[in-house]
Amino acid sequence: MGSCLWTTFVKNLWKDGSGLAFDAAGDPTAYFWVHLTLAIVSFLLGTAVGLIGLRSLRQLRTETAGAAGSRAAND
Repeated sequence: MGSCLWTTFVKNLWKDGSGLAFDAAGDPTAYFWVHLTLAIVSFLLGTAVGLIGLRSLRQLRTETAGAAGSRAAND
């Protein structure tokens, strides 16, 4: 969900016609670069946290399945 938000934000930033993101000559402004950097960093941090969570969940499932198998073998 977050990736869609930032993708839409960057698309809207790129098409900005208000004069905030691009000056009269069509060159990117500091506003553009700051907000583009924020979007990229947020996307990368969100992806990293998501991957860490998936790895932890997989590890937990593996440990749980291993413990259940050990108990069944001992019974």
